[in-house]
Amino acid sequence: MDLSEWVLIIAPLALIQIGLAVYALYDIYKRGGARPPLPTWVWVIIVAFGQFWGPLVYFFLGRREDV
Repeated sequence: MDLSEWVLIIAPLALIQIGLAVYALYDIYKRGGARPPLPTWVWVIIVAFGQFWGPLVYFFLGRREDV
């Protein structure tokens, strides 16, 4: 495989990863924080540096449902 084929494979995955992270950070901001047991700033770090898994963990475990 040459470089152009790798780019065609990696680019959509990178866009999905970035989109999930941006949406998760927006959701944290819009809802005014995440639910315990972790404070909001910890969820922001998990989402920002957790690559693909950080946003998924936030959506399944950290998202408040009261809003």
